[in-house]
This record gives sequence, structure tokens and C-alpha cells, in this order.
Amino acid sequence: MDLTNYTVSQATHKLKCRHQNGRNGYNYTMLCIVLGKMKSRKLKIIVFGERNWAHKQHVKKIRYVPPWKVIKLPIEPRTGIRVEAETGGGE
Repeated sequence: MDLTNYTVSQATHKLKCRHQNGRNGYNYTMLCIVLGKMKSRKLKIIVFGERNWAHKQHVKKIRYVPPWKVIKLPIEPRTGIRVEAETGGGE
């Protein structure tokens, strides 16, 4: 699959993630695009970035994740533009 056609500005969802190191950890989200649903009920997505590191939005990877880990981005009613996607940043 050619990932060059997808950009972070087209992101429609966020992937909920957790980085754990021993007892310490933190939650963060990554922008993504849902490509489809698999037979195993997992979602096939393209994820942008590496963890929550800044300036890594050009990195793209395909992941298969449970549906409960994916959140739809809110859309601004007047313009129809996704609120988080236009900034291109994660949390």
C-alpha cells in the first residue's frame, strides 16, 4: 500500500496510546486515518508520528488496533473542518 497519498492534515481520528515504564507511564494520542475493519474486528489505520514527539508527523505506519482505542475527531459545525487535524499536532 502506498502511504505517500495520505497526510496528517487528512486525519479523521485519534489513537489512544499509553507509554509505560515500570510503575510510571503517561497517556497520549496520535492522529490517524481509519482504512477499514478487519474480520477480527480490529481497525486498520494509518498512524502519524512517533509517540508524542514533536516534529515527527511525517512518519506514517499501518497498525491494526481494537476499535475502543480510536476516537473520532470533532468537526467544527460552521466550516466542516476537523478541529485537531488542521493544527497537525497531537497531545
